[in-house]
Amino acid sequence: MTNNATDHRLDIRSLNTSRMYRNDNNHLFETLQIKSHGTITFPRNYCNRANFIRIPPNAPPAQVKKLFFRQRLHTRPSLVISVIGSAREYSMKSKLFRIFRQGLIRVAKSTDVWVLTNGINSSITKLLGEINRTNPDPSQPIHLIGIAPWGCVSGVEQLDVHGTNVIYNKPKTDEKDETPLEPNHAHFIFIDNDTKHEFGSELEFRSLFEKSISGNSFSLQNATKDKLQQAGNIPVVLVVIEGGLETIKKVHENVIKNKIPVLLLQGTGGCCDLFAKCYHLYNEYHTNVKSSDQTNEDPSTIKEKNEQIKSKLREKLEIIDNKLNPGSTMNSSIEQDGIDYFELIYACIERRNMFLNFIDLKAHSHIEADFDLAILQALLNVTSNDDSFEANKEQKREQLNLAFEWKRIDIIKNFIMKDEKDWKIELNDLFEKALVQNQTSFIQLFLDHDFPLNDLFEDYEKLVTLYKNENYNITEDFNNPLRAIYKEIIQPLIGDFFQIDTIFPPDDVPLNNQTKNYSLSIINEIDVEKELFLWSVLTNKQELALLFWARGKNKVCAALIATLLYKSKARKEKDESFIEWADEFQNLAVEILEKFYSTNPYECTQAIIREIPQFGNVTWLHLAVMAEAKLFIAQKAIQDVLSDIWYGYINHRIGNKKIILASLIPFYSGFLPYHKELVEGSKKCKKSDNFEDTSNFFQYRSPRSRPTSDSGSDPVCTKLMDDFSDDVESVIVTNNNSWESIKCGMNQYIKNVLLFLHAPYVKYLYNVYSHIIFLMLFSYVILFDFFPIYDFISDKCLPSIEELHDSRISINNAQKRSFSNRTKQKITVTGIPSVEYGFQRHHRPRTTELILIIWMFTLFCEEIRQIIAMEVQSVYGKLVAYFSVVWNKLDVLAISLFFIAFVLRLLPINQCFCGARVLLALDLTLWYIRTLDMFSAVKRLGPKLVMIGEMVHDMKFFMLVITVFILAFGVPAYSLMYGVEKFSWSIPRSIINMAYWQIFGELTILDEIEKNYDISGYIVFILLILYMIVASVLLINLLIAMLSNTFDRLHMDTDCIWKFQHYSLVSYYLTRPTLPPPLVAFSHIYRLTIYFFSHIRKIKWFQTKYLQHTNRAKFKISADEVLTKQIEGIEDALGNEVYFVSLKTERKQLDRQNDLYEQRVHSPQETVLNKIKILENQVLTIQNQQVNMFEYMEYLMNGIKKIGGDDIEMPKRSSPSAELICMLAILTKI
Repeated sequence: MTNNATDHRLDIRSLNTSRMYRNDNNHLFETLQIKSHGTITFPRNYCNRANFIRIPPNAPPAQVKKLFFRQRLHTRPSLVISVIGSAREYSMKSKLFRIFRQGLIRVAKSTDVWVLTNGINSSITKLLGEINRTNPDPSQPIHLIGIAPWGCVSGVEQLDVHGTNVIYNKPKTDEKDETPLEPNHAHFIFIDNDTKHEFGSELEFRSLFEKSISGNSFSLQNATKDKLQQAGNIPVVLVVIEGGLETIKKVHENVIKNKIPVLLLQGTGGCCDLFAKCYHLYNEYHTNVKSSDQTNEDPSTIKEKNEQIKSKLREKLEIIDNKLNPGSTMNSSIEQDGIDYFELIYACIERRNMFLNFIDLKAHSHIEADFDLAILQALLNVTSNDDSFEANKEQKREQLNLAFEWKRIDIIKNFIMKDEKDWKIELNDLFEKALVQNQTSFIQLFLDHDFPLNDLFEDYEKLVTLYKNENYNITEDFNNPLRAIYKEIIQPLIGDFFQIDTIFPPDDVPLNNQTKNYSLSIINEIDVEKELFLWSVLTNKQELALLFWARGKNKVCAALIATLLYKSKARKEKDESFIEWADEFQNLAVEILEKFYSTNPYECTQAIIREIPQFGNVTWLHLAVMAEAKLFIAQKAIQDVLSDIWYGYINHRIGNKKIILASLIPFYSGFLPYHKELVEGSKKCKKSDNFEDTSNFFQYRSPRSRPTSDSGSDPVCTKLMDDFSDDVESVIVTNNNSWESIKCGMNQYIKNVLLFLHAPYVKYLYNVYSHIIFLMLFSYVILFDFFPIYDFISDKCLPSIEELHDSRISINNAQKRSFSNRTKQKITVTGIPSVEYGFQRHHRPRTTELILIIWMFTLFCEEIRQIIAMEVQSVYGKLVAYFSVVWNKLDVLAISLFFIAFVLRLLPINQCFCGARVLLALDLTLWYIRTLDMFSAVKRLGPKLVMIGEMVHDMKFFMLVITVFILAFGVPAYSLMYGVEKFSWSIPRSIINMAYWQIFGELTILDEIEKNYDISGYIVFILLILYMIVASVLLINLLIAMLSNTFDRLHMDTDCIWKFQHYSLVSYYLTRPTLPPPLVAFSHIYRLTIYFFSHIRKIKWFQTKYLQHTNRAKFKISADEVLTKQIEGIEDALGNEVYFVSLKTERKQLDRQNDLYEQRVHSPQETVLNKIKILENQVLTIQNQQVNMFEYMEYLMNGIKKIGGDDIEMPKRSSPSAELICMLAILTKI
């Protein structure tokens, strides 16, 4: 009900929002005096639908900008590029076009950009439309906005609509001064001044519109990006291509009046080359004047020298123009219409030098210019106009914001933050913005320059704000809000085994007046890199997560935590991308583990089962299992640790045969060699550490006589098998007292036997023996010792009604007869006619059956113990975890069937006894299948069981299909052969029996239809042919193909899957009691006794024993500070190595993708040269083949002459070099 109410409120809110949106649009339309509006669809570009409006020249540009923001769903661009050029047709050279195209696409790829054009399909605008049409990345489009005069657009009468779509058809004949629209634009603004064929009004509006967009973008009063966004200002750059006199006026207006930076493409001719020449000459003359003047001069002298520079420029430009334009047309045009255009150019250069930027696009230059870099530099140059310290800091921040919006980290490195002193500014806001926007490269750059990360997150509020910005609802906890994040967000995804109390102890929660001091003391202990790593994982920022993972500690544990979190999110959100990210972190953990184990095997084995307090006392092994990191579990290091735990303290190098022999002869186990530690390390496990010297077994071992070599042993506090580890360490010392020696030896012998019995492998062996005996007992009971405990009426298990009636009559007749005729009538002792042996009455269940019942009850108790022993806290969680294992489901089903059968066999009803017998038979089948779980411990059989399990899933589909075909053939065939019969439950069995066995070649139906020549016989014959083709040929081969595919798919993974399941086997038998069923009842009684006296009576000795029992099943150790530092140091070094190797690999892959993505467009010269090289190779090949052919011809002619052809004339062979040269020349021209 709450969700529905919430959805209803959201619907009302969305309706109100849409109404407000429509009202605002109506108000804007009235303010702008829009004459027409709608959308345009072009015939040759149906996928593009452009919006358009028609407004008068006096429409406020600010309102137009607001309307555009609304149409763009309130998303503002980071940059606006206004492209202008010559009105005449312009053909850009191929190299220039390639550079311009690639640069513009890179700009669109790095930031959201708008491009302003004149909107008509001519000159420069046509080139921009072609670039937009051929953009290889449609997800990063180039938004073209055309501002065109209404009266100069051909076919404009089609656009006089209001809110409808128009299919724009270009008129067949264009009138003079009319041009069609460019079809690749996203928006059009038509300026209607009620005139026709007159230009100029759109230029004035465009200038005002650009000024309205830029505002005061480049003044230091609005330096930060946040202020720019609040003011609605967006950086604008004017890009000039070629151009004429009107372009000079436009550049002057933007530079002097609107303060908009200009980028001129030098090498495109016209206005751009003129500005470039003047700019470079001015800088040259101005530099020479400055270098010659060493003393300060008065303003009149400076003014006079500036006039001299101006006159030199005028003279120099005249000479150049005369050379470039023989008719001096440029010079005459410079003073046209009473406007001195040279003065406009000079004013721009002298007064706004920093607003002019040039990019050299000369066609013959070997160095290709970077267009997007030139645009960004143009913006950066405008902000570098003050040398004061405070102003310089503001400039740096503004430049960093611009580079950040463009995602150009190279600009920051090479042009903005050149020195280390430049980084001594406050960058917290930009760092937070980079975090939220997942800009990993910027975060990496800031951290490489010692960004104060701890100072930024000096309290919890920053971290909590980061989570709230990602729509995480966190309960307010004023004492420790970070604990709420772990409890409400992280722990539900990881599991209850993640102990938050080890990270944030609940006992240390302070009072209200001490909250502040507590917060500051805890913050110093918080690992900021770890918290940001977890935040990055939870907010799906994979690159940031990798970065903070590389900078943090406990890299393997962090990688496994990320794997677990991602897989939990994948199950919750049904997104496969999380699985890819999880695999990436798992691979990193695997690489570190491999290197760790190969270089430091002892520390690695300790690290695998070491508790990590920073991550809730989890271990690598437990995390990998919970995350289902099969590849990690399959590594040799993990398998060696599991093998050590599997064999317990037994030295498994002695071989399985001796261990099996010791399990059959328990007194022999005391003489086996044992380890001192459960998990053996290769460095510190020597032969002297094992009890292998059985000849000196009964020598006295005194703990006081420990040699000095043992004083430096590893101080790891092992929690595994604590009840035995305290007394194992000892040193052999010979004592004269033989009784004490024998007594100590006997104590050690008993301890060795106990160590042997507590080994998981030994428990497994005894459970195997127990299960075999159980199956034999169960089979014996159901075959030979299962009798009813009441009189059985019939000699059949489930007789028909007539048979039951006859049986009752015979009983009555038997009771009336004389006892003297008992032998002749074969009456039983109870007066019932003779029945089969299995239905004879017994007064009570047989002894074997009672033993079986007790045995099954102990199995039931063991299953209850397993549920209680689950680490999950809640009862529901325990049940879910228990039933997640297939074998547990089978155990519950088998035990339930047995007790149901036991209850039925007690009821004095024949059918109940027969039902109990059937259920016991099915139950025995399940217990035999349960034996397969025992085989999983065998390395050669375990992987095969994995394949069998997967193939069973394939069989489900196959059985469904084959059932359809069996019924499709069986039912029609049976009805045609036997006609209509009386209903009986045996008919479905007969149908299936007739159809199913035909698949395996039992063609008994042929005998019945062989002599049936009726229409029904022919139809059954045809159905049988079709059925055999489909079932025996098609379906059987389909099944073989499916199973083969499954085998091929799992062949490489079965070993990995089995190794992962091996952990479950080890853990299962490590937690099981020592004694197998049915003796396990004594272990249950012992554990209940310990629990009672430790929790109810609270006796200290029993509490210690209880802790030993609970810790025995844990794969954990608590490492001291020395070992922890050693492990973390090795882990960090290897982690950094693995991370940097992965970065190099990713960069190579990205470079290859970029090479494929940005295919190089070769110039005509390069294309011709490549063709010439190909032709030269082909010509050389032909020449070699021709030489070989001539040699074979000579041999052939010589052979003919020897035969008798002396009169044969040989033609003169000319040298082929001249012909080949001519051919090469012709092909080169082609």
